[in-house]
Amino acid sequence: MKPLSLFFLFVFLITGKLFSQELKPDEIFEKYQNAVVVIYSYDFTGALKGQGSGVILNDKGWIITNFHVFEGCEKMQIVHGKDTINYLDIVGVDIERDLLIIKISEGNYPLVKTNGKIKVGEKVYAIGSPLGLENTISEGIISGNRAEVGLAKKSFIQITASLSPGSSGGAVFNSAGELIGISSMGMKDGNNLNFAIPIDDIYKVKLDSYNDRKKLEALNFFYQGKNLYEEGKNEEAIKYYTKFLEMFPKDHKAFNYRGLAYFGRKQYEKAISDFSAAIKIDPTFAPAYNNRAEAYFKMKEYELSIKDFDYVLKTHPDNLDAHFGRGVVLMSDESYEDALDDFKKVIKEEPDNTSALVNMGLCEYHKKRYEKAIEYWKTAIKYKPSLKGELQPLIDYADVLWQYNIK
Repeated sequence: MKPLSLFFLFVFLITGKLFSQELKPDEIFEKYQNAVVVIYSYDFTGALKGQGSGVILNDKGWIITNFHVFEGCEKMQIVHGKDTINYLDIVGVDIERDLLIIKISEGNYPLVKTNGKIKVGEKVYAIGSPLGLENTISEGIISGNRAEVGLAKKSFIQITASLSPGSSGGAVFNSAGELIGISSMGMKDGNNLNFAIPIDDIYKVKLDSYNDRKKLEALNFFYQGKNLYEEGKNEEAIKYYTKFLEMFPKDHKAFNYRGLAYFGRKQYEKAISDFSAAIKIDPTFAPAYNNRAEAYFKMKEYELSIKDFDYVLKTHPDNLDAHFGRGVVLMSDESYEDALDDFKKVIKEEPDNTSALVNMGLCEYHKKRYEKAIEYWKTAIKYKPSLKGELQPLIDYADVLWQYNIK
């Protein structure tokens, strides 16, 4: 099957009336309770490993859920009401976004309309199966739209609707009864800090067939490697990515992630080798260029580092990671004005990026423009008060130099 995007298959779902009518919670539940299923996952020995939820998008039989519901497993059991549904294939996987697409037989299922536009403060309703309690509905609001959560910097919708183990993969609707995302996780150390994956991310999943034992084992190696990397267990992560690459040696993302694990162990030459392998497989893959540039920087190969960042910015001029990274290299090479230009581009899009603000202050300080340095550092403290202990001595010293006009 040639990989396709869900967007092209379901684009009609996001069209509709310009003004959507607000529905009551009981109306949303009545309308979509038959679109939510319970998913039980079984490992390669046939033992039950976990339970989650899923959303049937339409009568064509496409179910979306989280990949972690299926992680480490070979088979699933899908329960819909009192019926057990046989699935035909796993047709979409995106481990980085934690998404899984399942194909079941066509049936009489509700047509789920979607909407990628969200607004902080609007009401939301989550329908899922926490602890296997099918079709549990909870109410809340959108409490944040988070662009970078966790080490992998994934996008999430932060919600106050209650989620529990087993809710993962369930539906999150707005007050008009439009699907805005699927339930993903809650913060263990937080109180009612719950998250959903945006519907726009779901549309980016590439479709293919994964109903093959070798592919499933490989995907689990990739997933375990990714989790270990995010936990800072880089040595173990390298082992799992290596297992994956032995099975699929042309996967550029696996090379990129293994490179990041080597980077975390300060094995920069091995990291560069993996990033270069990723680039050779996919010369357009910007993250590998950015990561290789970071590794070159750590080895004080400034020219090679800037060359990689320049390539990314030539093809992706709005890539903030490249602007920030190049700014750091230029600052280390004492090219303070050029570094400032890069950091200003970051701040234009992310005014609360305290790392960029601190570096801008350092650039201004080195140019002996003490008043501007103090301004940037105070702004950084405003956004992140914990920086005061680190920055206040610099502010005080720069203030003395400014007041006495010491150059």
